Amino acid sequence: MITIKSSRYGDLTVRQEQVYEFPQGIVGFSNVTEYALMPFEDTDFFVLHASREDVSFILIAAAKVKEDYAFELDEETVRMLETNAAVDVLPFLIVNFVDDVPHINLRAPILIVPVSQKGCQYVIHHPSYPIREALLFEEQGSC
Repeated sequence: MITIKSSRYGDLTVRQEQVYEFPQGIVGFSNVTEYALMPFEDTDFFVLHASREDVSFILIAAAKVKEDYAFELDEETVRMLETNAAVDVLPFLIVNFVDDVPHINLRAPILIVPVSQKGCQYVIHHPSYPIREALLFEEQGSC
């Protein structure tokens, strides 16, 4: 077990299998290369928290909010994530709040591979995917 000190969430205790190496970091935090992924209480959200720094992000599984969300990974990213199977890659979307409304970033998902315990932020060059889109739950209409 690992304990993470967080100013926002207090002391977080995580198992080693919840810890992921991000060799390239995350945009704006390239020097932070180890994060723990934890479910957020009884919600569809997750907390991605750095293991040694006080840096965290709220995530949601892309499949929960975007049924048709798809993109291709380049070979370099596939090698870095140490996977050959697309089904091993779990895409998450970063959630940000703008005027108390949650938004998701569809252009730069967080990719997690539990088998290799690797992760990365992947920038997609797809014009129809916005950087900021209001978060709507399809079965409920909105969150």
